[in-house]
Amino acid sequence: MNKQLTKFEKQVFECIPTGKEHPISQENLAKATSTTRRNITATIRNLRLKGRLVGSSRSSINGYYKIKTTEEFFENIGMLTSQRDTLSKTITAMIETFNDKEPLIGQQTLFNDF
Repeated sequence: MNKQLTKFEKQVFECIPTGKEHPISQENLAKATSTTRRNITATIRNLRLKGRLVGSSRSSINGYYKIKTTEEFFENIGMLTSQRDTLSKTITAMIETFNDKEPLIGQQTLFNDF
């Protein structure tokens, strides 16, 4: 992946404060960059994939911040690992249900060939 930031990614990154003490909310980041919260989510993901250390806080003050300490780094790695594990469990449960041929409601005709 190209690690060079787009103009918009640079704009978003510049709006993000350093350190978890003063995170910027997704809503305020969207307002500051004249975009949607959904676009901020995608942009944060891209920034991280391009090697920028952007953390997120889900405490009493939610928001994004530039990671500045080892502690902040490992807090975020732990949080992301937990999210990955939860998604993995959800995917496994859905696959098991599908493989058990539970009746599908709605678009079951799409799966008749399986």
